[in-house]
Amino acid sequence: MKNNNLYSIIFGTIFGLLAGVAGALSINLNSVGDLNSLNFNREVNLSDYGYLSPNLVIRDPKKVVVNQDVKVDETIRDIQNSLLGVFVRNDKNTSYYELSAPYAHAVAATNDGWVMALWPEATVAATLNKASSTYVVIDSQRNIYEIDRILTGSDDLDNLVFLHLNNASSLVVKRLLPEGEIKLGQSLILATDNKGYIVDSLAAKNLATYDLDSDQYLQKISLAYNQEEYPAIVFNLSGEILGLVDREGKWLLSPVIDSYWRALLRDNTLQRASLGLNYLDLSLVITNDQQLPDRGALIQTTNELAAVVKGGAADKAGLKEGDIIIRFNGVEINKDNNLSLLLLTYSPGNKVIINYLREGVSMETEAVLGAI
Repeated sequence: MKNNNLYSIIFGTIFGLLAGVAGALSINLNSVGDLNSLNFNREVNLSDYGYLSPNLVIRDPKKVVVNQDVKVDETIRDIQNSLLGVFVRNDKNTSYYELSAPYAHAVAATNDGWVMALWPEATVAATLNKASSTYVVIDSQRNIYEIDRILTGSDDLDNLVFLHLNNASSLVVKRLLPEGEIKLGQSLILATDNKGYIVDSLAAKNLATYDLDSDQYLQKISLAYNQEEYPAIVFNLSGEILGLVDREGKWLLSPVIDSYWRALLRDNTLQRASLGLNYLDLSLVITNDQQLPDRGALIQTTNELAAVVKGGAADKAGLKEGDIIIRFNGVEINKDNNLSLLLLTYSPGNKVIINYLREGVSMETEAVLGAI
């Protein structure tokens, strides 16, 4: 009898252990979905997924390990390959360039020699005319380049300077972040001239005003912590360029930079497309006028600027004050598709179809974009 009870106890204990193991296997399979990925201590390592993976799901882990400091260090090492330093020329054989103290930071814009530099002082024409004899550019591999051409005069950022390097090739060009990927909360790395690399995050992004110029993209950006660290070239943790901040704290975002880089590739100029009108973004306001739609670009006089610039592309296409642009080359104008942002994707001389309302009547016209 005693032996029978002993056998029952042993059998029950073994059965209970087997049931526990089966239950643990079932729970892990349901949460992980892969027999090879079972993790009984519930610790999840995000390094295998990537920081931007949309497919990662964590179901109540006991411990999550994210080594962001490691990722930041990797990103800094990566972006250093595309950063260059502008240095005051030193022709003395016994003198050296202090690599940690450049006159200005620059980043490769094209792989055939164009670099974009944030000038730390006002871009006086007389000074820039002597740039080729005054400055040299040094890359991460310690190659020294002579400057053979310089372009400036940007309305968006008056101390943004483009330099062409003689005999430069295979420069490392970083991807510019598209507008749709500029997300709030993402971590950023600011490459500054005098304080090295600063880690921050994107706290706010919005249009500075609802009265807009079709030829200027007025996006306002705020960082979470460092509001006065400039000039700086701003990267995300994937090493992509989000934008830059000039010496006065003014931002230039990647969509505008992209329009300049494409112009350099196309014809070695800094010309951007121009439509030549001022407008009210109806998706950003509420009005009592029941005749106005809730989206579109209402052409109107803003800040004492003419609704339609005389002789501009919009004027030649027959657009007038009071017209409401509904579609720009087939794309609806709304809160996600701002007219000035759409214009950045085109080049001078491009033909576009504009659909608009005039006194409630749908109309269409063709415009040949001018150049800024």
